[in-house]
Amino acid sequence: MSKISKNLKELFSFSHNERIAVAVLFIILIIVFLYPHITSKPNIDDSGFEELKLLADEFENNKTEAKISETPATSEKKNQPKREKEVFEFDPNTADENTFVRLGFSAKQAAAIINYRNKGGTFATANDFNKIYTVSDENFKRLEPYIKIKSTLDQQPEKAEKTNYTNKTSAAVRPNVFVEINAADTAELKKLSGIGSYYARLIVDYRNKLGGFVDINQLKEIRGIDNERFAMFSNQVQIDTLIINKLNINTLTSKQLAQHPYINNYAARGIEQYRNLAGKIENMQQLVNEKIIDAEQSKKLKHYIEF
Repeated sequence: MSKISKNLKELFSFSHNERIAVAVLFIILIIVFLYPHITSKPNIDDSGFEELKLLADEFENNKTEAKISETPATSEKKNQPKREKEVFEFDPNTADENTFVRLGFSAKQAAAIINYRNKGGTFATANDFNKIYTVSDENFKRLEPYIKIKSTLDQQPEKAEKTNYTNKTSAAVRPNVFVEINAADTAELKKLSGIGSYYARLIVDYRNKLGGFVDINQLKEIRGIDNERFAMFSNQVQIDTLIINKLNINTLTSKQLAQHPYINNYAARGIEQYRNLAGKIENMQQLVNEKIIDAEQSKKLKHYIEF
């Protein structure tokens, strides 16, 4: 081999380490060359983003409009004209819900009046209409001249009947009627002036809760029996005070005692607790001394308690 060939071979020959270095260098060159192409942003059509943005804006606008439509604006409420309150003759015992709304009551108030009637409530006089909580004094004063209540047995008595009782004359609507109210059933009670099926049932229910009547004035404790109605039948009522069902205060539970109109839940629990601690109760004064009941309660209960 010539000297020149030998020199060329030595020039282009690489050792093992040199070959590795060349390979690494080659890889680095490739990476450097490809790097700008890898990291450059793709060519994206901006028009697509614009269209997407428009769609998003439209969605937000639609959502806002829907929310507004679901919640009435305060300004719209203010601009709505108020319903004018009408005035005309009406009977609160027969008027329907729409009639009460026309008269100036809200739909909720009108429904409450109808509900009161459905439960058996009636209006015997114009003043009775003012007694229910839904009728304000202002509304009552405005409507009072227009309240016309038809006279029925359970409603307002005839003027002639009222005059007879007011003047305390001997004449009565039913002068020959006398009813013993502790034994009478509803049919007998309806013979009394001003007492129909509704009040007859109330009297019997209250009598059962009390255990019987000992005083005619206890009838005025019944809802709806005011002085005017009471005067209509008070001279037709008799009371047998021997027909009284008494409560044994030493054996009944607090729940049973609390069912009596003159014993509230506090007194009933107090009686039971005192009885458990002190033993048998001998008289009502013990309960008064312990402040479980007051003196007024004691006077009322003495007719209904046994020891």
